[in-house]
Amino acid sequence: MLRRAVARALEQGVFDGVSARLLGRGWAACSNPVRPVRLPPGARVVGVGGATLGGSGKTPVVLALARALAAKHRVAVVASGYRARTRSTRQVEPSDDAEHVGDEAAWLARALADVSVRVFVGPSRELALSCAARDAQVVIVDGLLQTSPERLACSFLVLDDAAPWGARRCPPAGDLRASPDLLLAACDSVLLGPGGEPMHHVTSSKDVSRVLWFRARVRGARTPSGRFVSLSELARTRLGLVLAIARPERVLAELAGHGINPIRVEFHADHARMPAGLARGLDVWLTTPKCATKLHAERGGAPVWVLERRLELPTRALALAAGDEATSATAQARNAVAATARGATLPG
Repeated sequence: MLRRAVARALEQGVFDGVSARLLGRGWAACSNPVRPVRLPPGARVVGVGGATLGGSGKTPVVLALARALAAKHRVAVVASGYRARTRSTRQVEPSDDAEHVGDEAAWLARALADVSVRVFVGPSRELALSCAARDAQVVIVDGLLQTSPERLACSFLVLDDAAPWGARRCPPAGDLRASPDLLLAACDSVLLGPGGEPMHHVTSSKDVSRVLWFRARVRGARTPSGRFVSLSELARTRLGLVLAIARPERVLAELAGHGINPIRVEFHADHARMPAGLARGLDVWLTTPKCATKLHAERGGAPVWVLERRLELPTRALALAAGDEATSATAQARNAVAATARGATLPG
């Protein structure tokens, strides 16, 4: 409860006193999204970072990138390993316990098993990168925006269109990882979603061509047996919603937009362990794939259904990640023209 309360306060910028602002400015002055990481030879390393401490949507982008690139390349993923208990670098198996390898690593391993993308986690990114690159052409690193002294082959900054810079201040005054200028300077491209609508706050016109929009929408859910459940069926079901993610209100709002209104809602801190719950009056518990790695097929006597989302990445993002320079150059020109026509701007 305390972790969730603190995280929520950071997301909303509740700590607005003089001391919090001064400390936030100190964080911003010291923060650097460019990490000293030695890149392994032979593999193309792609970084995906978020602007906030959670809730930007970077891990779903990592998943979508890996699935798409796996059609033509040998791909590996280095997961963030947040809250992981492993002391050595290892490949994550779909059967691994999320309490041991971290919920994001467990989710990625399960979601990518069918396309033969290996997921690695370790006590340091360098060690995990080294292992991941041994038999991969492309390695995607979750949570790494940029490296030095050698830059990544490609880096994406993922922003949520509703709150691209979170509370717009660094901890403890907000949830922003670093100043927007530093984050933008560190990345090659900005992936803005999930709504995919142009922003109306201009940072600078030169950044317009670097903005790529992706779309993400909930399609339905899956039962423990694998049956697909449509949105209309979800709307007719007595649901409980249980989440341990950053900014969970977005999921609740998206469901409400489809006429799905859970009769019980539990929000826990991002990555937190979720306690056993009572299902009195409920037919089903609904959750996300990441949260499902810490739940059983049933919770309190009711089955757990997992939300299914479709994330669509632009062609140019895939070309940039794969290193298809010819395709990237052509797509870049098209994107610049389209962005200008739509009045596209970068969030400020």
